[in-house]
Amino acid sequence: MDKFSRLFDLNRYLEDVEVCFSINGDVEQNAYFLSESICSRIICIGNAYKLHYLPLIDIYGDIKLNKTQVFSLIEELLFIKSIINDEVIEYFVPSIIKLLEEITHSKDEKFLLILGN
Repeated sequence: MDKFSRLFDLNRYLEDVEVCFSINGDVEQNAYFLSESICSRIICIGNAYKLHYLPLIDIYGDIKLNKTQVFSLIEELLFIKSIINDEVIEYFVPSIIKLLEEITHSKDEKFLLILGN
């Protein structure tokens, strides 16, 4: 495991290019920035399990999801978090879900805009 332990070092991802998860495109106050590497890891897991919304995320492009789609994205994130033994995912996924729940709990019509680079 020592050979791969670097993959679970959170500091490794601090300088990484980021993907932005934002509410209504507000990247200043209503956004969460996730390492491109970690986002790719999550997308690959979504692909492996043939999930619907995680594989749609493009680290190089943008995607907009409505409230109903965001609810399903939360379910997918909770699913991978529950089955994968990955300290990095365990650390970052709850923060993403917290942002997404601001959309699903809102009475307003909010959307998620994921901005790749």
